[in-house]
Amino acid sequence: MTNDYTDVTATTSEQSSKLIMDIPPTPVAPKNKSAPKKKANAAHKEGVFSPIVMAAGTLLGPDQLNKVRAKAITLHSDLIKSFVGTSDSAIGQTVLQQLFKYVDADNSGFIDKEELSVALSLLGFRWLKEKQVNGIFDRA
Repeated sequence: MTNDYTDVTATTSEQSSKLIMDIPPTPVAPKNKSAPKKKANAAHKEGVFSPIVMAAGTLLGPDQLNKVRAKAITLHSDLIKSFVGTSDSAIGQTVLQQLFKYVDADNSGFIDKEELSVALSLLGFRWLKEKQVNGIFDRA
């Protein structure tokens, strides 16, 4: 008595291997390796200026909005440079001393990480995480 199952599987295996051998390999195109997209910081999506940015994006379109943003960033940077440039003047020193006194909550004469975190939050940097505040503190 012959084993019909063995005969069927042998035939099927032979047919399968023949079919596989008769099919030419399909070339695989290399994947287009583009630069990975930068993750958007979710904390930056909700802020003081978010409604203005969203409205401007709708009205202006993405290209014009990016030009306006670039101009605003340039103006902001110039303002910061001019403020930093006055830090050596008598008025600049007075302002810095008052800011320091306000931030130095324990009157230790030093600003610790907790005081820095509170100061940054008061200045609107509420989205900064502890790790980022630590990095700022370590660079100071």
